[in-house]
Amino acid sequence: MLLDFRGVTAIYGRPGVGKTSLAMRMAHERVARGEKVLWVSLYEDRDVFMKNAASLGYNLSRVDFWDMIFVKTDVILNQIVSTVSQSDYSLVVVDSISSLVEGPQSREYLINAVYRVFRPANVDFVGIAEEESVTPLDYIADNLLRLELRIGRNVTERLMYVVKSRGRRAGYTVEFDILEGQGVVFLDDLPRPAPRAAWEAATEALPQPMGPVRGGRIYLFVGCDFTPLLARVAADLSREGRKVLYRVFGRGAFSVERLIEKYGGKAVVQRVEPRPQSHFTHMKNLYDSLTETDADVVVSDGVDMEFFIYGRKAFELNKTEFDELRRLGIATLVNACRDRGLRVMADVTAQLHDGEVLLTSPEGGTRCRYEVQPLPRLACNV
Repeated sequence: MLLDFRGVTAIYGRPGVGKTSLAMRMAHERVARGEKVLWVSLYEDRDVFMKNAASLGYNLSRVDFWDMIFVKTDVILNQIVSTVSQSDYSLVVVDSISSLVEGPQSREYLINAVYRVFRPANVDFVGIAEEESVTPLDYIADNLLRLELRIGRNVTERLMYVVKSRGRRAGYTVEFDILEGQGVVFLDDLPRPAPRAAWEAATEALPQPMGPVRGGRIYLFVGCDFTPLLARVAADLSREGRKVLYRVFGRGAFSVERLIEKYGGKAVVQRVEPRPQSHFTHMKNLYDSLTETDADVVVSDGVDMEFFIYGRKAFELNKTEFDELRRLGIATLVNACRDRGLRVMADVTAQLHDGEVLLTSPEGGTRCRYEVQPLPRLACNV
């Protein structure tokens, strides 16, 4: 995502949401293009600033940095105005403007500086502010970016709301995270696998009413004993030339790998341990796995564990994941002991109860038997 916001930009939000880190990325992009940047800091010195920037992967050594800690407001504003009017800066960042707008006189001076200096000189201005002190910059800003950090049931989300953007689309939200060595990374920045061409492959483990397994479809298996069946399906599809990523939640992966080999197939088997993480990290891990394996098929066995860890947030995580796998043309087979609301996202559902399976697909409903010997399969009377 190119953060090429022009004019006056206000970045605001509660402490710790990533305001300074976002402004660092903006400055980094400008410096990388050979432009001159002035950074005015009212709360940290140069050494701390450069160290923090470097930890995010940003080299801001060519930024002109002013340490204005404990300097009077009128002195700061006068010096900025005097310097900008005589220089060729393309971007000026003030971190933070909160202390610059405490009094009426200071607010008036800032407004005058914007209209009489920054705009006529075509110099972009970024002001970082706490949420409660963004006024009056929010009224005169061309761009309003509000950052929010949500924490709920062991899952964190960082969101950027593009509240206003003059001359550009506004009124939308983008998700991001702050990664060591990579800085501010938006979900759209992540490298994604290329979509697969349309494909389908038959497996004797699944009945005719389910049809062949197709790329881009979501297959939900509700019941605690479907692992042998899923392992056989994975083996069959791998023999058809499909690359399979088999993710096992909350238990050992070795036994599943042996089971797939027993049925004459091969798959990349990963043990997944849900742990407190961000929504962003969840998707990044999926993209990394898909890139590494080039998978056509993803099996997620035992996703109940995600609901134990994340609560209802797990539904949102799985929905985002399913939407992306569908877009990429990857067949997805999901197993959960309970429905957990996932049925609404599935193209085909097989629900196990007392050895009988109720199969629901676009073609209607069918009752089948779940047979484990001699080989796992669903047998339906069609």
